[in-house]
Amino acid sequence: MIPAAFAQTPQAFDVASIRPNHSGSTDSNVDSTAGGRLTVTNETLRELIKLAFSVKDYQIVGAPGWIDSERYDIAAKTASAVKLSLEDEKSLLRTLLSDRFSMKSHLETKDGVVYELQIGKGGSRLTRHDDGTGTKARASCGHLVGGRVTTAVLATMLSRQLEHDVTDETGLPGKYDFQLDWTPDAGPCPGATADQPSIFTAVQQQLGLRLESAKGPVEILVIDHIQAPSEN
Repeated sequence: MIPAAFAQTPQAFDVASIRPNHSGSTDSNVDSTAGGRLTVTNETLRELIKLAFSVKDYQIVGAPGWIDSERYDIAAKTASAVKLSLEDEKSLLRTLLSDRFSMKSHLETKDGVVYELQIGKGGSRLTRHDDGTGTKARASCGHLVGGRVTTAVLATMLSRQLEHDVTDETGLPGKYDFQLDWTPDAGPCPGATADQPSIFTAVQQQLGLRLESAKGPVEILVIDHIQAPSEN
């Protein structure tokens, strides 16, 4: 057995089982544990691509529709004794997508609409919360909640709702609590009141911040080829 100090970071999973999940459920889970183990339950390929390449929905182009509809269970592991970093785990997942889903892709950078998160004229209304441990970041239709999160995390949460990059230009240090409620462009969410403002107005009124539109580089993951997984 090779001592851990001399072992190399694995380039691929040693064993990987991939099976379609036809349960009809929308509940899913991705669990990566120490020792290079990956357990995926009832997850779409789109979510795995987002995880592997650190991209958001709006950054993925050229993919077939079935990456959103087909769901999979995956059990994969390595025999390595090396402690894997988050980037190591993402690299293993990228290799799995390449080997078993025949995924080929490339990155492009294009000019597009981005948003800058800035402090509003009246000042921030975020609640400072540096004490304690743990963070909370939860999103649902027309609703965001954060606990002990940085404004950079808030910007990331907003980018997912706007489907555009949002950069944190507030300069605010520390961590904060916040709650944001708005009416999506598609209309009121189920059970929500119809008098909620747009997300842009809500950010101003409820958080004391503002979203300024700008032009900037946007990184795009172009899917050149992908297909249903090979047999186990």
